[in-house]
Amino acid sequence: MSSHPVSPAPSRVPLQAFLLDSVDSTNEAAKRYIREGTITTSAYVLAAEQTAGKGNRGRRWLSPEGAGVYMSVVDAAPNAAAPPSALFTLAAGVACAEVLREYGAIDVRLKPINDLYVGQRKLGGILTESLIEGGVARTIITGVGINTLSAPRAVDRESADPISLEELVGAAQVSKMMDDGLVAALVRRVLMWNDICRASDHARVQEAWESLCLPGTVFPSDCSG
Repeated sequence: MSSHPVSPAPSRVPLQAFLLDSVDSTNEAAKRYIREGTITTSAYVLAAEQTAGKGNRGRRWLSPEGAGVYMSVVDAAPNAAAPPSALFTLAAGVACAEVLREYGAIDVRLKPINDLYVGQRKLGGILTESLIEGGVARTIITGVGINTLSAPRAVDRESADPISLEELVGAAQVSKMMDDGLVAALVRRVLMWNDICRASDHARVQEAWESLCLPGTVFPSDCSG
């Protein structure tokens, strides 16, 4: 593991970073690091490959080596309240869509509750987990998976056809996006939107999400505040 350059939000200094060649799941790795006491503040775990990546509802997230951003953002900021965990997932979708639009001018759209779409094809997904202490979500782990390069990705009957950034903007532009700090930008933006959730600003999350969602989709009623 090694450090990765990132400019975190002021409330997240210092920010620990863990770069792994291969891991079962970055969310599971993050939880192990927390249990071991290796992660002591906000952090992120980034892997070149996941052998058992997780999606929503227990589905498997396929993570071919070197063909995606496979990352978990660990937000250890204390809070006095625990908004619905789904709100953090929706806000993380906003964060990812905003950054991908800024870095690649890609029309990324959101599908409830945790999918990133371009057209009718799936570009990525999000899995948010909370570590609860005394009824309070002390730590939020946001797993982010984004297909960067083209690679075989088998899908089940319920899943949309996958698409990658390479298919959308070309390999050279994907390389430039990574060199320009795509990962660091995703980390910062997820943490920023977590703060908005933690402030219980449901209206701001809803407004941003609805501006980016697929046509015909509806903001979940249990996240409306």
